[in-house]
Amino acid sequence: MPLFVAVHRWKPEEEKAVMKEMLALDEWKFPKGVELCASWLAEIGDQRAFCVWKARTKEDLENFFEEYAPIVKKGTEFVPVLQVYPATISSFFRLSPRWLRSRF
Repeated sequence: MPLFVAVHRWKPEEEKAVMKEMLALDEWKFPKGVELCASWLAEIGDQRAFCVWKARTKEDLENFFEEYAPIVKKGTEFVPVLQVYPATISSFFRLSPRWLRSRF
């Protein structure tokens, strides 16, 4: 299943509403085909979070956030990514030509 990094940004005045939505997401059952893999929060005061999601399509993620976390979605960019094994620079460069050919 495709991977996406969600880059979430919000304004300081939205902090409480964003945190409330993010905590509520923890209680929801994700729809079939949408899975949260990992999350990182930037330092306090930075108003950013980074999450890795598995989903069939970018639209599936956008629809999920539109329904359950519209304030978070407003400042979110979903970036399709490829995971490289092992996590080394040489693995990345071996994969890069194939990735570039598939995109262009």
